[in-house]
Amino acid sequence: MKKYLKAKIYLTLAVIAMICYACPGNDNSVDTVYDTAECQYLGNIFGTGKAFFILNIHNANNTQVGFYIRGYAKLPSSFSNFDITGSYTLASSGEALTFSAGSSDDGNLYGSYIYDLNNKKYTLITGGSFNIVQSDGKYIVTTNFTGKDDNTGAAVSNLKYSFTGTITFQDKSIFGDIVPSNFTATGTPSYLSDPGPSTWTGQIIPVSELSQYYDITNWGGVAVDVYCDYKDGEIVMDNYSKVAYDNSGQGYDGYFQAVAINNSTKTIYILNGDYTVAYNTTSKILDFSGTYNGLPVLVGVIAKNRASGTFAGAFTDLYANAKLKLTSASQSSSMRSGGLSYSMSLSPEELKDYKIVIESEMMNPTGIRFEKGIIKE
Repeated sequence: MKKYLKAKIYLTLAVIAMICYACPGNDNSVDTVYDTAECQYLGNIFGTGKAFFILNIHNANNTQVGFYIRGYAKLPSSFSNFDITGSYTLASSGEALTFSAGSSDDGNLYGSYIYDLNNKKYTLITGGSFNIVQSDGKYIVTTNFTGKDDNTGAAVSNLKYSFTGTITFQDKSIFGDIVPSNFTATGTPSYLSDPGPSTWTGQIIPVSELSQYYDITNWGGVAVDVYCDYKDGEIVMDNYSKVAYDNSGQGYDGYFQAVAINNSTKTIYILNGDYTVAYNTTSKILDFSGTYNGLPVLVGVIAKNRASGTFAGAFTDLYANAKLKLTSASQSSSMRSGGLSYSMSLSPEELKDYKIVIESEMMNPTGIRFEKGIIKE
């Protein structure tokens, strides 16, 4: 769960048409039939040599009711060879043909569960099995789960569901391509006006929940974790989670933010919306560089006034053309040196000489918003 923010609980659900459904928490002596299925393939995300997948089954004209499975299959040579068929049992081993039990924590759901978002009812799947076969180009899914009502804790049995039709598969394996990786940086990162260390080491950690994101630890050489979301097949900066706060009574919170800089006018433009971070799967470079209407884009933790909502200052240095070279966590620290490169940096002290405005206050003569310096393969 991201710090300072409850883990985002939403389902990316396609919209197609419904037959019938049952509310979670009730015993079902007759199969509940669904007509829509989507599967996200995440590959060897946990480094276990097994293929992790997320299966979501529901009805097309009511995407708010269905069931959600986190499972493991045999690891294929490529996404095109992924085979989801087989008989699955609940286990915590992560072995092929197993799936994870459901759990909840502080209102957040994990693992496998049955959902009725219309009525805010959820059943955690705690036992049982499901089977997937393929026949005449269609998949047939049948289940016999047991579970626990997430609200009352009551045991539930005979959770029988079925689906027949086409499963829509999505290749999300690039998310798992960034394994927990160490990196280092050189420079003079700082916290507000206090100087920080000249070098630092952190990790990039994929977190696979309902919303997938990367936790980048110790950004800027301080105890600040920043986040990038995996969204629609791209990596984007999370600029909405509070990642730092000022405890000196000045009332500022920190947000991981992309900004454009105009040195001639001493102006910083806050870039709203999704800022894409390119990732090269061959060179293993996570690339934050870019331009905005010809101006260089810098990234860092910007300070936002808690009361007024205006931006004023920074918690860390801002870096232009920032690129993280990912290396194996098992490599020695000497091999990891120089993991972060950048063309220039702007310290919080230097930022005091700049006016900070939002991007809408900037003229856009070209109509081009972002241009990336590297293309994700």
